[in-house]
Amino acid sequence: MKKVLRTMKIEAMGGEASPAKLGQKLGPYGIGGKFCMQFNAMSSDRKGELVPCMLTIYEDKSFDIVLKTSPVTFLIKKAANIEKGAKDKTKSAGTISREEVKKIAEYKMPDLVVDSLEAAIRSVEGTCKSMGVKIVD
Repeated sequence: MKKVLRTMKIEAMGGEASPAKLGQKLGPYGIGGKFCMQFNAMSSDRKGELVPCMLTIYEDKSFDIVLKTSPVTFLIKKAANIEKGAKDKTKSAGTISREEVKKIAEYKMPDLVVDSLEAAIRSVEGTCKSMGVKIVD
């Protein structure tokens, strides 16, 4: 069995990871170029999406990549067509439909620690509220 050297979470745009951007994190392990090639190949179908992954690095410089679903905040910003959430909770950063909230919840189900779609929807609604994004019917 291979000895694990380090595990870390890395976020990059789908198909766009580059050693220049990730060099600081991956440089000490000597896997920057290889990681970026493999990550880009695995996430090429998700261009324009922020793709988080769990990276496990082994002592022999080999590694495993497990892709995760995009962060809820990224998906909400994309659906509401906004750059960032509201700093002031009294102001609205944008709006999102109930249908979009449900779609995000369904997409995030594998990575959320919930046992029902209703709980996933409530989780996404909570994130909307904290970002100042209003949900409309």
